[in-house]
Amino acid sequence: MLGAALAAVLLGASLIAPASAAPGAAQPPAQRLKWGACAGSSTTELRCARVKVPLDHRNPRGRKIEVMVSRLPATDPAKRRGVLLSARGGPGQGGGIYLPEDYAVLMAPEVRARYDLIGFDVRFLEQSTPITCGYPSEEPEGFWNRGAQSRSEFELHVVEARQYARDCQKHAGWALPHATLENIARDMDVIRTALGERRISFLGADALGTVGAIYATLFPRQTDRFVLDNPLDPTKLWQSSRLERIALMEDGLDEFSAWIADRDDEFGLGDTAAQVERNVAEMWENAPWYAGGRWWTGDELVYYTILGVFFEAFEWRMAANLSAIRRGDAPPVQWGLYPTVRPGVLGVPIDNHTAVSTAYMCAESPWRSNVESYWRDLQRYVPPFPNFGVAAANIFPCAFWSSRKDNRVTLGSRHTPPVLVLGATRNSIVPLSNVRAVATALRGSRLVVEDSRGHELYPFFGGDCLKDRANRYLTSGDLPRADVRCPAPAQTG
Repeated sequence: MLGAALAAVLLGASLIAPASAAPGAAQPPAQRLKWGACAGSSTTELRCARVKVPLDHRNPRGRKIEVMVSRLPATDPAKRRGVLLSARGGPGQGGGIYLPEDYAVLMAPEVRARYDLIGFDVRFLEQSTPITCGYPSEEPEGFWNRGAQSRSEFELHVVEARQYARDCQKHAGWALPHATLENIARDMDVIRTALGERRISFLGADALGTVGAIYATLFPRQTDRFVLDNPLDPTKLWQSSRLERIALMEDGLDEFSAWIADRDDEFGLGDTAAQVERNVAEMWENAPWYAGGRWWTGDELVYYTILGVFFEAFEWRMAANLSAIRRGDAPPVQWGLYPTVRPGVLGVPIDNHTAVSTAYMCAESPWRSNVESYWRDLQRYVPPFPNFGVAAANIFPCAFWSSRKDNRVTLGSRHTPPVLVLGATRNSIVPLSNVRAVATALRGSRLVVEDSRGHELYPFFGGDCLKDRANRYLTSGDLPRADVRCPAPAQTG
């Protein structure tokens, strides 16, 4: 979905390996990689290669699939420590191949000097053996969602969800049982050996932050410096976490609406938060809405709203777009509503992002198959949470998924090294309790919490306090002696 962390570090536990196992020391690669130009890249320095990984890691000699990786070399070979892997959260919100391009601009020079930045598309996404469910278009943001406010709408969505599950099984049934976070973590270790590295460092947000925690659990000796940005608690994936975030999203909408109301002269959406919410909800309900020479669907208007709810940094942009559409004008900020691949990237099915996000949500753990239980959820969640309960509590294709196994990994062991975990006090996507649970499970880890309604904090949207701590950790390897609380970042508007 769009698309992926932290104390002036005091004396802390160093993660630097002994000389006999230096993280940057090369070892014979398990497979020979053929590096070449990255399709769609904005720089010739970024090079790409395909890594073969087992479809089923329990059967390593069985069918292989390919995972695309990219590499941007460290800027100072004399200071190079090793590799820093990263991929987009979601999974399914977008490919990770081009993340090194973003990081090269946003990361501190001392971090860039020490790491080759390695991006990768998670299995089945974009350039990594992509799958399809056979649909002619993506859903907004690449997520299958339907909002039901009546029994008749609910019954219609049950039919849609069941058919979507059947179509995914028809087109990608061979892949669906293997779309798990554990398999992403195991793919990362194959990437590590293919790169000839003894250990890897890692940066991941949201579900990819959870992947980092899983990797540290499964491969503690191969774990170097890991930054986990607002990771999800794997014990709650995915049905429980979907319900848990409803209240967070409503709180975020209240904040976003209050911010808009304080600027009613500029946006004209209402001078109180309640009035703004009524006017925005009216736009959703009366869609399609004609503005700027095209019709805007309710899902598209909800997506613009959600971006303002999830990211304080996007408040002005999304408020300006909603305001313009309500007046009948074209939105002033161009913003892609549907996930796409970069020009020059071939062979990616048109519905790939929606297929992937659904596959991972359904394969991690079984969802309730009792249809009536979803109707009861709607009756429970919609009255107190009328804006987002209608979709998040509604039926989902996972209720009809063919693969019904619990693939969640229990985090932590006595061998798991401590890592750096980032969170935000008012995150509208991931509850801070999830973030704390991950930090607690990985014993000795340190948590840096920012007072913000933010996500993908490092190196994108966090404030200087949080970024400084992440930079220092990645540079020195020292963790803070205690958890750190950072103030709200300065707003740039």
